[in-house]
Amino acid sequence: MGRALPTLPNREGGFAQARAQPVFLTDDKNEWRLRQGRTPMTGDDDFRIDPSWYWTPERAGQEWDSMWTRLWHMGPREEELPESGDVFVHTLGRESLLFVRLADGSVRGYFNVCRHRGNRLLLGPDGPAFAPKFTCAFHGWEFDLDGSLTHVPYKERFDPAVIDDPACTSLKTFRVESFAGWLWYTLDEEAPPLAEYLGPIGERLAAYQMEKARIIDYKTFEFGCNWKTTVDAFNESYHFQALHSEVLAWGNEDAPITLLGIHSYMVNEYGRPSRLYPERERLNPSLETLLSASGIDPATFTGKATDVRAAVAQAKRAKQGNCVFPYEGLNDSQLTDAYHYQLFATTHFNLFPEFYVALRYRPHPDGDPEKMYFDFIMCAPLEDGEVAPPYEHRVVRGGQEAVEDVLKWGIRQHPVVNQVLGQDVDLVEHVQKGQRSQSFHDAIFSSDERRITHFHHNIDQLIRGRSVRDLIATNPIELDAHPGI
Repeated sequence: MGRALPTLPNREGGFAQARAQPVFLTDDKNEWRLRQGRTPMTGDDDFRIDPSWYWTPERAGQEWDSMWTRLWHMGPREEELPESGDVFVHTLGRESLLFVRLADGSVRGYFNVCRHRGNRLLLGPDGPAFAPKFTCAFHGWEFDLDGSLTHVPYKERFDPAVIDDPACTSLKTFRVESFAGWLWYTLDEEAPPLAEYLGPIGERLAAYQMEKARIIDYKTFEFGCNWKTTVDAFNESYHFQALHSEVLAWGNEDAPITLLGIHSYMVNEYGRPSRLYPERERLNPSLETLLSASGIDPATFTGKATDVRAAVAQAKRAKQGNCVFPYEGLNDSQLTDAYHYQLFATTHFNLFPEFYVALRYRPHPDGDPEKMYFDFIMCAPLEDGEVAPPYEHRVVRGGQEAVEDVLKWGIRQHPVVNQVLGQDVDLVEHVQKGQRSQSFHDAIFSSDERRITHFHHNIDQLIRGRSVRDLIATNPIELDAHPGI
């Protein structure tokens, strides 16, 4: 008979509303597997991540049928469709999708496909557009914004039973819901509602009042790697001490991980040196910058380097209620630290009170499993008098331009851009090549990388036939693993 793995205690700074659900294991070996970041076995299912999943067309096809077309994904911001007739074109793999603002203020999703012969209705690139109606350039069929067919040249030449049937001729829709200022969508009519899909992660994100933010910059990188290769790079902090050693002067590489059903998050402490950093008493330039950004004069600061994080939180707490930032709804850790959420399976949010970064992963439109689109979207609430300049979205081939030259953060600057993001994405194509080597059979995971196995295991379960609702019901919801300030 299986026994339940003890859940983590709720520590100071955690979330009281979280509820732990035990993970049932079959034997003692499974306790070792979980501690090592491996997925627990169920019956004789000894889960492993097959390297071929990163490059074979067969696996990519299985993911499309079982994952991409069944899950909820993040689309455009609400702000990108302010008025009736505003349209946003969004690509997801082979599909071109239209988000349309209707006269009643609602947003409807349509496949960008004419019902006559399959021609795409809007032929331009991804991004905002305006369309009082949709007209097919091939044969002149016209559709209203509500999706109904309004004009057909030589209509009398068609079978009335077909041409007069809206089920045959109206634009095909997909489901759209709004959350955190974003439009979310699913191509599966049977998918659970978005609130059910988000589960407890919805409450966590609500505290940041993300709907009040505005887009500061939005760029898309095209990488020569599988989309999961890039997701894996951002799902762990084990690489910090080797790849991001400069961060150790002001941040902690040890990021506690919490599983929230199918979703997950980890916390990187910012504002005090890592335990691996040799000098933990005296201030360093990075910590002085954090103090100055919080209105604290480093020259008069009397604390140690390890006191900066608490001092920054205290300075922000003193401003709560009198600024645009949502300090009052956050715990002290959230005032200083990077809370990095994965919304299964294709979105990451890296959250700070003053701004957040949305990382969105998409399969490449040409179907090559060793290519992908990586969207990097900076959002921030604006203080009185602040103006966000118009951003220019473009697709950039990875490696052709330095990340810090592509991203225009403007009014929100943070060392994570130059010190972390560029270093991560510089390696993903090299990782992709190594995963194709005949010498590479299995990854060896630490407990710091258990988000990776959690992520892959849930994708694999979908491919094996489990439903999204079943995954939601059976994945563990853990108490907060981060101790706070």
